[in-house]
Amino acid sequence: MEKLSIDLESNSVKAVFDNYIKDDDFKKFAVQILDKVKTSGKKKLLYDTRGLKVMAQSVQGWINEFWFPEANRLGISHMAFIIPESVFGQMSMEQTNSKKEKIGKINIEYFGNMDKAKEWLNKN
Repeated sequence: MEKLSIDLESNSVKAVFDNYIKDDDFKKFAVQILDKVKTSGKKKLLYDTRGLKVMAQSVQGWINEFWFPEANRLGISHMAFIIPESVFGQMSMEQTNSKKEKIGKINIEYFGNMDKAKEWLNKN
């Protein structure tokens, strides 16, 4: 079950990904994240992807072609990822974000725990 909220400690939009998520459901949730950025005015994202199992190649392409350009347009400046516990989830996430520098100026960092991610977001 995916969850979306405002994290007051890190002044960011927080998205939690649990388990495997179908392509269409992932895209809907990703668009909801962008909508939350628009309505909240927050420019930082905190992704808890510890429960993420795997992401389809087609979704990875959609993120690079649609989601990142829209995130840049909205002025998102920082994204902190709590890395997935699953090796397949880690590989999916790393492949998806590997093109970030070619798409925009969003600073992305990966962390092993929530406290370090929040600390980084607060510094930036």
